[in-house]
Order: sequence, then structure tokens, then C-alpha cells
Amino acid sequence: MKTFIPMLLIFLAVAGLCIWDGIFTHQVFKKMEADTSYVYETLQTSEITDEQLQEKIFAINDYWTDKMDLLAVSISRKDMQPVSDYLQYLCASIKNESQEDAITYSRLLKYNVEGLKEMVDFNGLNLL
Repeated sequence: MKTFIPMLLIFLAVAGLCIWDGIFTHQVFKKMEADTSYVYETLQTSEITDEQLQEKIFAINDYWTDKMDLLAVSISRKDMQPVSDYLQYLCASIKNESQEDAITYSRLLKYNVEGLKEMVDFNGLNLL
């Protein structure tokens, strides 16, 4: 009986951490997916020199940088690295004012975010 209470507390702590991590990961990737889709769609119709678009891209970069450390609890940094790389390439295309590069990197960023979201989301395929 003495070991039952500590084991129950450890089980509840681990279960709570797993639930919190799942909710946090889902929220981060939901926001990232929406933001990267917006950037990609906007780049199709407007120029990279648009101030509002540039601010949105830099905001996505800041958001990802802040959240990446917590996501590393359940996702390897190796899997998250392409998202960081394409975000940096996208920021560099703003500095270079290269519309073609911005469209290319925003598409790659969107694709990688969607892939990561699908990989870590809670769904039937991942349970197999």
C-alpha cells in the first residue's frame, strides 16, 4: 500500500504531461499551419515588399523560435530543423526582395509544417 500512492502520483504526473504536451503541440501547429498558409496565399497575389506581409513573416519566425524549445520535449530537433531553415530562407528573401524565392520557400515551409503536424497529431494512423 505504501508504494501505491507514489506510483499513482507518478502515473498522474506522466499522464498530465502527455495530455499537456499533446494540447500544446496541437495549438502550435494549428497556428503555424494557418499562418504559413496565409503567407503562401498572400505571396501569390502581393509583393514581398508589402510591410504587413513582412511583419507577419517575422512574427511567424519569432513565434516558432519561442515555441521550438518546448516542442523539443516530444519532437526531435532534427525533425523541426527544416521548418527553421525555410523560415530563415524566407526572411532572407525579404532582405533580398526576391519574390520568386519567397514564393518557393513559403511553399516549402507550408509543406513542412503540414507534414510535421500530421506526424505528431493524435489520429488513428499514428496510433498504428
